Amino acid sequence: MNEVLEAALSYARRGWRVLPVVEGGKVPATLHGVKDATDNEDKIRAWFGTERGSRLNIGIACGKDSGIVVFDIDPRNGGDHSWDFWEQYHGATPAGPMAYTAGGGAHYVAEYAPGVRSTKLADGIDLLSDGRYFVAYPSQIEGRQYFWEDSSRPIPIEDGDHTVAPFTIPPAWLASVTANRKENGPGGIAPDGLIRGNRNAGLTALAGAMRRYGMSEAEILAALNVANEARCEVPLPASEVRSIAASIARYEPEGDVAAHVALGDEAVEELLAASQAARHDYYLTRATAFLQQPSPIEWAIQGWIPLSGTTMVYGESAAGKTFLTLDIACSVASDGVDWCGLRTRHGVAVYLAGEGNFGLRQRIAAWATKHGVTNLDRMLVSNRALDLDDPDAVAQVLRAVSDLTNEQVTLCVIDTVNNHMAGDENSARDVRALFGAVNTVAAALSCPVILNHHVGNSQEARTRARGSSAFKASLDSSILVTNKRGAITVSCAKMKDGPAPEPLYGRIESVELPWRDDDGVAITGAVWSQTAEPEETPDEEAQERREQAREERRDRRSNDRLEKWRSFFERAWFNSGCPLDAERAPYVTKVALRDWLTANQRNMKASTIEQHLKASAKEGTMIRDLLDSSYIEYDTNGWSVCDPIHASALIAAMDER
Repeated sequence: MNEVLEAALSYARRGWRVLPVVEGGKVPATLHGVKDATDNEDKIRAWFGTERGSRLNIGIACGKDSGIVVFDIDPRNGGDHSWDFWEQYHGATPAGPMAYTAGGGAHYVAEYAPGVRSTKLADGIDLLSDGRYFVAYPSQIEGRQYFWEDSSRPIPIEDGDHTVAPFTIPPAWLASVTANRKENGPGGIAPDGLIRGNRNAGLTALAGAMRRYGMSEAEILAALNVANEARCEVPLPASEVRSIAASIARYEPEGDVAAHVALGDEAVEELLAASQAARHDYYLTRATAFLQQPSPIEWAIQGWIPLSGTTMVYGESAAGKTFLTLDIACSVASDGVDWCGLRTRHGVAVYLAGEGNFGLRQRIAAWATKHGVTNLDRMLVSNRALDLDDPDAVAQVLRAVSDLTNEQVTLCVIDTVNNHMAGDENSARDVRALFGAVNTVAAALSCPVILNHHVGNSQEARTRARGSSAFKASLDSSILVTNKRGAITVSCAKMKDGPAPEPLYGRIESVELPWRDDDGVAITGAVWSQTAEPEETPDEEAQERREQAREERRDRRSNDRLEKWRSFFERAWFNSGCPLDAERAPYVTKVALRDWLTANQRNMKASTIEQHLKASAKEGTMIRDLLDSSYIEYDTNGWSVCDPIHASALIAAMDER
């Protein structure tokens, strides 16, 4: 075992719940933070047992579940002096576990007592209980390690180590801790939580409170956008909200709550208490208010890419998707190139590339050569792909962006989905996890995101994005790229908040670069180049009709085959007792489907049945076709019907039985 895993297991065996914390930091490395803390050894081994896991820091949850509370002393905020005064007034600290922090502070671990809640005891002293956690040995930050004081270790670090148990909070301390709790919430909030007066002043005050706690401009802007829509009876224009966030962000914060080890659920609750107290989460607004302030759509690319939300560019392999998204990103990052002649908001473009950087380098160089651009400093390209649904991937992306620029990001491109996703794209749960990460990136950078994705392989799936139907439900807009004999059509398949623009047309154009290979031969690149709508010749029209006829025949055969697979799946469902998944959709396990096929399709060999049960099998096999058609999606140990019409029909048939 590595040192980190060994320590984490030792903490868990004491009954303390642990959680992974990002390498060299204090931020949780899991989606739900302290709520994910556990003493389950299998889960702890999965977190810390890998090479990457061995570099993570360890967090220990405080409160009732771990049976401990922690007195956190921060000398940078006067904690040393406050603690001296605390001990003089309340009595000396009893013997128990004591640790030194990477910041020169201390942690004193006591037994949990009912009624003891997290609170600020004095300047530089936090009491950590339910909803909080602390970073513990052998974690490191900037080369400085957390370590237990030699005579007060709660876990053995070397053979023969003496360990100590948490101390019981003395009665004098307990009385002061309980008295320190704030029972009364903030006042001055309108009865319905709405801002009716000076909206600018109200949002500025809210932004100022967030800045004092150390929130960045992007974080403040994301929160203000929500408050503007939810709390202003007549919302301010988006440009004014951005101006407020930028203005407030110029002030130095009083501290950084988010970077402090004491951050937990209650810290967030206290920070937002003023905006949430007495607020109705659901309310009605008189429609007259909508007539007083227009709310036009803001665009990164006029008519095509909204300034907020997620857009998917999808199409078959070699259709030209990457050329198109590179053209969009380079146009945004340039100073004066508007994409396809449309109004373009210029700024920083972040391109998360999942393909070889050398090929991408040639394409970007070709774009710059074609458009006469010599500076693309605002185009930030990743060196490799990350699994964005991995817990610490979002933090890596945001850290990489902040290392290069403090400018507002205008666009983020993820190319491709498959290269940036560890989960299964056919699983609605995994897709939702990916979009959770994508939405976090978008909110933190305060910019729209473009996803590059592929279509399905079957004929009927070639006009929709591959994978779970959760993709389509999560998008604000989508763009289909098709390529017929070199003629590329770019069409809008979805535009949630506006009319779909007319299609654009183009081709891939070769560009000679100012580079030479070892033999002195010119190196070429390629770019997307807009063209007029192509005109078909009579011969092409005839060929198109023949291809269409062939596609129709293939579609009929595919539909007949798909209908057979649906029938098999549904009969297996009835045969297995009509089970439903957690969302009350018809559900069949792999075992139940195999058993039904074995019993009822005697002409199928066992090896053939196994092929029909594989999603990775060739087109024309059962599960592959049902997934491609979005009839089913992955669920635990099997598949559930995600097509709402068929699901409803099956449940109705079950009820009739």
